[in-house]
Amino acid sequence: MAPKIDLRVPPCALATEVAAFIGQCEEAGFDGVGILDSQMLERDVFVSMALAVQATSRIRVASAVINPVTRHLSVLASAAKTVAELAPDRVEFWIGRGFSSVQTIGVKPASPRQLRQSVLTLKRLLAGEEVSFNGATSRMRHGDKEVPPIYIAATGPRAIEVAGEVADGVLLQVGIHPMAVEVARQHLEAGAKRAGRNPNDVEMVLCATTIINDDQREAWETARPLCVQRLLEGSHSPYLEAAGIDTGGLEIPRELRELYPDIPHAEDWEKAKRLCSFLPDDLLAQICDTIGLIGTPEHCAMRLRQAEADGIRHLYLMTSETYQFPHREMQAFRETIFPAMASSR
Repeated sequence: MAPKIDLRVPPCALATEVAAFIGQCEEAGFDGVGILDSQMLERDVFVSMALAVQATSRIRVASAVINPVTRHLSVLASAAKTVAELAPDRVEFWIGRGFSSVQTIGVKPASPRQLRQSVLTLKRLLAGEEVSFNGATSRMRHGDKEVPPIYIAATGPRAIEVAGEVADGVLLQVGIHPMAVEVARQHLEAGAKRAGRNPNDVEMVLCATTIINDDQREAWETARPLCVQRLLEGSHSPYLEAAGIDTGGLEIPRELRELYPDIPHAEDWEKAKRLCSFLPDDLLAQICDTIGLIGTPEHCAMRLRQAEADGIRHLYLMTSETYQFPHREMQAFRETIFPAMASSR
């Protein structure tokens, strides 16, 4: 079975324009899209999702990703239910710790324990069950048995285990190397078994960093900041090590931590690339192939065929574009990669 392919879409323009672009994604053959939620960087995720499902007929639309810190759970539940009612079988809600949403307003990201309780509470609210907040017991009047799927976006082992315990699915940012995926899979299975669940009932989506360019080297260069970010975040270390990547001895510039709002969403991408020039070219290429699909359309089609052979069944393509639509990646999949995958079967 061909893997499902979802594309990250930033709501970086008028919501009507976001919906129109997602319509193009549907026509191109993508199975789903994930719409970013970062209130200081993008338009509102729920408004964008609502217009997107009305502008399409087949494609799945997910929040990528909401968090339990910047909105009260009762607000999240009502917004989620409102969108899900428009396309009951095509809407998913991916929830995570927060990152750029919380960093830009100076609050802490959610802990794995908060994520666990948030998912359980959201499911009860969406189902119309009674929930207590600060001593007040109430229920969401428009809640019912039609509860949309809730996924947890996770990187660290505890968050992955929490997803196995309570979520309908998990979005894993661990790369696509089979050994790294296996490390994450073990944590997912541990969490599921602890809760008495079948791990196979938890949908596993792998986040694949995706940058496509007709010039292979230029694609690698664009990916430099995203590769360096993996080195800075300790939660990625086990997956890089599992993939056989040795990053010891690298001196990382302090200025990287001063990029606004952070490295993956840097407004000045050229500056981010310059600050990341310390990463050796051979290590850059190795990390690129470990974390996703980075290169020419032909190279990415080859990497996708390898991912399929490794048993990967669902990929979420996270491009480097935060402030404009990923036209280049969409076009490459429509014109080259999807046809190449179809002809190889």
